[in-house]
Amino acid sequence: MHQHSAACNHHQPSHDAQTKQTQLAIALLLIAGFAVAELLVGLASSSLALVAEAGHMASDSFALALALLATWIAQQPKRGGATEAFIGGAVSMPTVSPKTAWETWAALINGLGLIVLASWIAWEAIQRLQTPPSAIASLPMLVTASVGLAVNSVNIALLHRGSNHDLNLRGAFLHVLADALSCVGVIIAAIAVTVFHWLWVDGAISLFVAALIFGGSSSLVMQSIKQLRDGHNIM
Repeated sequence: MHQHSAACNHHQPSHDAQTKQTQLAIALLLIAGFAVAELLVGLASSSLALVAEAGHMASDSFALALALLATWIAQQPKRGGATEAFIGGAVSMPTVSPKTAWETWAALINGLGLIVLASWIAWEAIQRLQTPPSAIASLPMLVTASVGLAVNSVNIALLHRGSNHDLNLRGAFLHVLADALSCVGVIIAAIAVTVFHWLWVDGAISLFVAALIFGGSSSLVMQSIKQLRDGHNIM
């Protein structure tokens, strides 16, 4: 019985890794497939909020691809894994496992990418608030953002599992969560433009979304740096 239990525990990490790779791959396909359409509609409708959301989704595509690659690399067989380095009769053990190193670096890069993206959105939003557009096609903006919210809702449900205990997966989860919040902001802006003709709301919503993205990514960056510095796997 004990031997059977050990065998099950041995195969559990591999199963978890395959599940995580599937989660990331599906999310990547959904986001990458929708980003181009959102960009085209954003440009056609003169909506900065929608263009920013498209840029966010494009950034997410790269981030998810990076997270997927890190997960795949982390699961590759370690060369010379059975050999330990003996120094002065003592065994020298690495403080950070390959899995931790690869996936934590991916989480850090994802977080930094989000901060850069938030800064760009904030800059463009301030420019838009100072000089509002003459017109915004709110109906295409509303429909596209609603579809984007549905896509991101699927990804949130998909990536939420395991995100509390995996920095790499949490980075991907924060990306799609910020995407969903962006879509909600765009929907609000589209309604405000349609009902009240408040063209400035497009820039205001973009600035608010940038603040949300920055806040969520900062904690990810700080925790990733701490994990890399301390050499411990946060679980």
